[in-house]
Amino acid sequence: MASNNMPVSDKPSGSPSEPLLIDDGEELSAWLSKKGNEGSVVRTRLKASDRVIARVTDGIYRQPSSALRELISNAWDADANHVTVLTDAPRFSRIYVRDDGSGMSYETLSRLVHSIGGSSKRTEVGQKLGVSSPTDPDRTPGGRLLIGKIGIGLFSVSQLARRFRVITKVKGNDYRLIAEIRIRAYSEDTADDAARDEDDNYISGDVLITRESAADVGAHGTDIILDEVKPRVRDMLRSADRWQAVDEREASEAEGETEAAPVPEPKYHTGWIEHLSSANDVPVVLSRPPKLPWTAETPADMRMSALIDAIERESKVTERPDLVKTLDTYLETLWTLALSVPVGYVDKHPFDLTSESGIGLFWISNEAKKGQASELVLKPGQTVRDAVREQVAGHPELEEGKPTAAGDFHVTIDGVELKRPIRFKFVKTSTRGFDKAMLFVGRFAPNLQRVDSDQRGGGLALEGYLFWNGMIVPKENNGVLVRIRGTAGALFDPTFFKYQVSEQTRLRQITSELFIRRGLDAALNIDRESFNFSHPHVQLVALWLHRAIRQLTNKHKDLSKRSRADKIEQTALASRDALVKHSEAVWSTRQGSDPIPEVTIAVGRSEAEAARAEGYMAIARVDLPSLAGPVSTQERADRDAKTKALLRVLAAFDVLEDLAYDEQEALVEAILKIFFDPAGQ
Repeated sequence: MASNNMPVSDKPSGSPSEPLLIDDGEELSAWLSKKGNEGSVVRTRLKASDRVIARVTDGIYRQPSSALRELISNAWDADANHVTVLTDAPRFSRIYVRDDGSGMSYETLSRLVHSIGGSSKRTEVGQKLGVSSPTDPDRTPGGRLLIGKIGIGLFSVSQLARRFRVITKVKGNDYRLIAEIRIRAYSEDTADDAARDEDDNYISGDVLITRESAADVGAHGTDIILDEVKPRVRDMLRSADRWQAVDEREASEAEGETEAAPVPEPKYHTGWIEHLSSANDVPVVLSRPPKLPWTAETPADMRMSALIDAIERESKVTERPDLVKTLDTYLETLWTLALSVPVGYVDKHPFDLTSESGIGLFWISNEAKKGQASELVLKPGQTVRDAVREQVAGHPELEEGKPTAAGDFHVTIDGVELKRPIRFKFVKTSTRGFDKAMLFVGRFAPNLQRVDSDQRGGGLALEGYLFWNGMIVPKENNGVLVRIRGTAGALFDPTFFKYQVSEQTRLRQITSELFIRRGLDAALNIDRESFNFSHPHVQLVALWLHRAIRQLTNKHKDLSKRSRADKIEQTALASRDALVKHSEAVWSTRQGSDPIPEVTIAVGRSEAEAARAEGYMAIARVDLPSLAGPVSTQERADRDAKTKALLRVLAAFDVLEDLAYDEQEALVEAILKIFFDPAGQ
């Protein structure tokens, strides 16, 4: 439970007589403000600001996680520090969400139910209501960047249940507000839509609100209680379709039928109830017990780490493990929410990585055409953000991930504290490539003053990173994830905003996040999970991302080339060293303790004569076509090493002892021609 100590009221939410109906927002606010109305029930009706927003009640979200994401984002905007979500998994008949945020006053609640899609956040109204900072309407009173803007977060609950309760309280108030909300489905048939107002607003349901006296004046926060989750939502969360297919396959196999399509059960799951009773008080009979990647003793803040450990272990079984095959829908929902909401990382924020992480660090250039990423040096103990500030021109400050006055944000679902399941550790897949991961970081805030105000869509500012690794685990983490003010509506986009250049291998090795500090949310569609690609901000973000990818791939190619050259050189050195050791061993075997001759390959005859005068065994390169031909530096070094080893072996067997120098060279050249092209090609 959260720390706001707000008890859930069991008081009936209505009187025997018909509650007073108040449809005007100001009148409703005035009624709720009066202490004399405590214990009484007032009825009002939900109103959407236009026909599009009314569609909220019909299903704009694709998954239950999307609706929960909106509620958690609302808690962030309310400066909450803890959000607790409880379900009765694996039944999923109830969902309970509690936060210890600032709560809603009667003015805020009244405005909310009468203006779906008309959010007061980031406005002067929001400042007056206390939902925005008095000095910056773009931030919460605690200094966080506000996520909400459209004003439909609370009504995302309608995707989970048609009826629910909201209990909310502001710190210092001696009352709490209890609202029972009943959503109705929106109809396109205006002939059947008797609830349409003359001002073209659409009523989307009823609300019964009670003002209740509260002795716990210091308590604050909001509870949302869903007692009757929609049947289809329950089936989605409990993976009903998948488990039924598994059961059918097993039944077919038991009867000797082998043609049934293989449907593997998830490796980790929360359990399966084949016969689900609609009554909450009926005992649960599990058809399959849960199989979770943690134990009952695992602390809440370590369970996401255990979940990603389980996924990473799958990389030993399959090259690119995925979530769908490994997790049931519920665990996948936890993963999705952990990626979507503004919580911390399983390990560290990428900007807080240090030299101990073993990464190569690069700064992304904003130069349009010829920009190249520049390498930065991480000193011992120095973070990425400190290295950027110290080594990049202009001393840029990476703001993403820094603490705010509102404090940390923790979200716990059924005893699992959500943490962003992205790790920045190197995964080596073969002997080729690098021996460390690479992190490319940058920021982008284009000057749009020259763009017509009607076209530019406001200001734009972002920070971002691209993390190259040998392999991305799971494969769903491959791509780019766009976070607007800390939250992400969609998952990773593996196309990287439709990057056109063919870099399939490298693209599959990149995890990227873009932290949008200002702008882009105007380009969000109403589901907050897709973009209007014609919006200028989307185009600018795509251009920056594609530029960053080009810089990464160029740097990667350059470093790969160097790495291959270094490895070839190392291999050649090892081979040459082996030749020396072999020839010296032959000499010692044949000549005992006599000194091993030192061999040199001189450029010309006079240099060879001088070397012999100093006691060297020497030959002139000019007289040996196999050594004088036009070959690469690497090949020349290899041929020289083999020639020197050959001379030692021949000398060890006394083959050269009675031969003149020109005959020695002729013998050596004859042997070399067997192995080398005399033309040097």
